Amino acid sequence: MLKRIAFALLALAALVGTSAGASAEGRFALVLGNSKYQTVPALPNPVRDAEAVTDLLSTAGFEVSLALDFGRSDMHRAVRDFATKVAEKGKDTVVLVYFAGHGLQINGENYLLPVDAKIERQSDVALEALRLADVMNMLDTIPSKTRIVILDACRNNPFENIEDKTGRGLAIVNAPAGTVVAYSTSPGTQAEDGSGTNSPFTSALVDAATEKGAALETVFQNVRLAVHKATDGRQTPWEVTALTEPFAFFPGKGGDKAEEPKPEKPEAVWREELRSYSPKQAYDVAVREDNVIVYQIFVSLYPEAAFARKLRLIIERRLEMLAWFDAMTLNSAAAFEAFLARYPKSDLAKTAQRLLKRARRRALMASTSPGALGLTPKPEIRTVVREVRVPVEKEVIRRVEVPVVKEVVKIKEVRVPVVKIKEVIKRVEVPGPVRIKEVVKTVRVPGPVRTKIVRVPGPVRVRTKTIRVPVRVPCNCGRRTGQNSRSPSLNLRINPRLSFGGSNRVQRVPSLGGRFQSQGRRLR
Repeated sequence: MLKRIAFALLALAALVGTSAGASAEGRFALVLGNSKYQTVPALPNPVRDAEAVTDLLSTAGFEVSLALDFGRSDMHRAVRDFATKVAEKGKDTVVLVYFAGHGLQINGENYLLPVDAKIERQSDVALEALRLADVMNMLDTIPSKTRIVILDACRNNPFENIEDKTGRGLAIVNAPAGTVVAYSTSPGTQAEDGSGTNSPFTSALVDAATEKGAALETVFQNVRLAVHKATDGRQTPWEVTALTEPFAFFPGKGGDKAEEPKPEKPEAVWREELRSYSPKQAYDVAVREDNVIVYQIFVSLYPEAAFARKLRLIIERRLEMLAWFDAMTLNSAAAFEAFLARYPKSDLAKTAQRLLKRARRRALMASTSPGALGLTPKPEIRTVVREVRVPVEKEVIRRVEVPVVKEVVKIKEVRVPVVKIKEVIKRVEVPGPVRIKEVVKTVRVPGPVRTKIVRVPGPVRVRTKTIRVPVRVPCNCGRRTGQNSRSPSLNLRINPRLSFGGSNRVQRVPSLGGRFQSQGRRLR
């Protein structure tokens, strides 16, 4: 009763201070709460949680569609009707889906259980429950600017016969752009139904969302810290966010919009900030941020603190679920083998082994029959044309002359200027007269030049012939008067092999020891 009065006062204040931007956007919500399960023990709080969230959203300006204790067909119909209504409102809308009740994961898929679910084996889950991926796909097809999914589910696994074939808690869901998915506990862990009027998560959500001007990220951070403390660290909410625009449930002072998200801090900045706090304060900051890096920095700074062991457990489970998310996304034999090698004792090990066998069969089929996984060839469609002769009456067709329009294309003449390049030869003048030096190379032969003398063996005989040549030699010296002046005769030996020339004149007579001429006479 006190909460309803508080919500009424808050609604009155919100109506007075609502901004023009907040009133212009459309807000629509689908709230599901299942408590009276027929085949498993009932849960007392989900219906009350759904009603409390409905009051909160109605006060915040949402048009709420409430569905309590719905069976499988009713849940599917409620989701379909909600999608149809929101699709007509345009893209400037905010869509919110809230679920409280039982939930579980099979083969990496999350399922929300209706109250009439009859599950005896694992294969019954896909037929009896509502798959979360279908809800996400529905939201993705609706034109809207912000999509919010809040899951206060996975309180425990009520089906003992399939407990060993499923993992603890829900699996990580990939959030499309403009979407945030908030879990009441970390993926892979179970949430508590609580001993009070509402669950720990919904109670903290209702209190944190009423803060005026608080951004959605800030609301979830405050919820996480409150639930972590209320459950003594057994339950730590978590969210996957991909919001593109700021959102606040209630406007701030003066109708201001929600505060912009703060940029992420580097590791060195986080280390200095946590070192400046006491261990208790640093622990609260780490839980609010819910960042694996911040958790690791806290453990390295305060390894002996009482809270360090709790954060180590959160880190180990968070890393394990991230590895499981990667393996499910890749969906290959190598991915599942890597997960099993890293986490052989995980509660998801049996599921990983089953999916590993499926992936190996798929790979074997692809290798043996390459076309088995491809598209079947497109069937050939043959058109049979039947010729039918139909008598046609003669018609007078009027001839219409259509004027021919000649399109004149004008080509713009572009004159390109011709650039003449003048070749300039630079004349270089050498100062002063130019002297040309003629060099004659003298080659000197080393040593004396020797002439080779060829000796003929044996004596050389020269045949001579004696002839008498009368020679008249005038001589006036020593001549006496009356002395006989007759010239003496000379006997000359001439080599018959000598050549006397054409005139047969004796040029030199060496035997006389002087030069004598034959006075032009011929030799006889």
